[in-house]
Amino acid sequence: MVSGARAARRGPAPSRAKTPALSDLDLRILSLLSRHRVMTQSQLAAVSPETPIRTLRYRCSRLARQGLLGRTRPYRERGSAPNHLWPTRKGEATACGGPPPRGGERREPNPLFLAHAAGLTEVWVALETTLPDGARLARFEREAGAREPFTVPATRRERAIAPDALIEIVDADEQPLLAFVELDMGTMSHRRLRQKASGYGDYAKAEAWRERHAFCPALLFITTTEARAHSFLTAMRKETGKDSFLLTCACDLARRLDRIADRPRWLPDPEKDHAVDLLTVLHEARRPFDEEREREEAEHRKEEAERERLASDPEALREHLRRWWGSEPRLSDLDEASAGALAITLGRKDPMAEPERRALLALGAMLGDPLRPLSPEEEPTARQRRAFADLAEHHRDEQLARIASLALRHGEGPALRRVRQQVTAGDLLPHSEISWLEQKAVDDERSREEQERLASAYLTWREGEARRLAKAQGIVARLGSRPEDFLDDVDRRSLRLCRRCGEIAYPDPGRARGERRRPDVAFRCHFCGATALAEIDSEARP
Repeated sequence: MVSGARAARRGPAPSRAKTPALSDLDLRILSLLSRHRVMTQSQLAAVSPETPIRTLRYRCSRLARQGLLGRTRPYRERGSAPNHLWPTRKGEATACGGPPPRGGERREPNPLFLAHAAGLTEVWVALETTLPDGARLARFEREAGAREPFTVPATRRERAIAPDALIEIVDADEQPLLAFVELDMGTMSHRRLRQKASGYGDYAKAEAWRERHAFCPALLFITTTEARAHSFLTAMRKETGKDSFLLTCACDLARRLDRIADRPRWLPDPEKDHAVDLLTVLHEARRPFDEEREREEAEHRKEEAERERLASDPEALREHLRRWWGSEPRLSDLDEASAGALAITLGRKDPMAEPERRALLALGAMLGDPLRPLSPEEEPTARQRRAFADLAEHHRDEQLARIASLALRHGEGPALRRVRQQVTAGDLLPHSEISWLEQKAVDDERSREEQERLASAYLTWREGEARRLAKAQGIVARLGSRPEDFLDDVDRRSLRLCRRCGEIAYPDPGRARGERRRPDVAFRCHFCGATALAEIDSEARP
């Protein structure tokens, strides 16, 4: 029997004869070794249950003689260690379909590398064979494939995390679960542990995982003792804090790796000894993502329901557009009358008439997203333009009826006369001006009463002034003239016409004394207060 030390020194024997054709099983063995770098004979048997163990041993021995794999049996204090297998350069080329390698063969791996690499393979085997029913391993990337460079935002320094493996497990609900794996066989120094924690801390703070993953993978630290597990968790808590996206869990199963998938040995909190199983850890790491996605889906459903409500309820759409636009619709494709009519509808809060409802439904159909109506995305159709034109006509009739009602109650002063001409010409009154129209009619009524008082006093004064002017003539002129002949001269001198509202302004002796004006000449409009007055012609005199 060959001793363990002698077997450890035995490397792959070069084959002098031509390599015979390889079977599918040979190629599968070489492929597994190339992928995982080191496998034990026991691990190979565990993932190949359909193949007898004796057949696997024979095939591995044959591949070793052909120079396609190396094997050794490391020293173990108790019992015998299984053969550790690794691919030679020729074996890797055969497995990958590449050209034959040049140069010498690689050296036999050192024992520490063999132990660590075989341990990672044992993690893969455990995930392949011992996960609960319904869960499966979808991805297992080792060092090179799992490395993730990133930039530290605060310092712009380039860093990278290099976990021993990145795993993806799909649970019974077909949800992917992600984790970084760090395997410590008891040989990692405390300084190295702190460096690892610092790197993952920067990775979590920079949220660098967003560049590659939908959510932050968990960090699984597998070590040899519970004390080392607590030490690493404490170091990670100092680096990331309690509210980090990066969930770190540790266990002491580095020498019992076959139990990592189905035993509740994972510690998520350095201050507590409550342990959970692997899938619980991975689901907890995914939980913030699921909650955010659930919130987004709920918000999306809410928005869709609100869009449907706005598309079918003109009252709701009016209230919504008023919050976005105020009372100024952003409708560059509509004529001024239609835009003004919509502005009136948006500015009102009373129940809508049927033309208003039809116009708002047409407007809602033009908006790409009624929830965020920055501006309409479509030009109005002929039917929609007709709805807007009907709305303008509705508001025009409504405003003219209101003007007529106010004129009937308060009389038609310059304010009502002006807006009637404006609306009749097709220029609708803004909603803000409509609300003040009654007050203006009341003011005009009060001003008209003042004007009538001044007009009555003026007419009395006018007759006396005309008689005074007639008497002031010479005897001959007085015989040929009457007081009535001087009325026009009195009016021309004393009356004025308001340029703004077109009303006759009468002298106001009481106000004239206070403002140091001539008491017999009009100087201010009784309606609008304007002082820019014009002389009147004969047709405008009383």
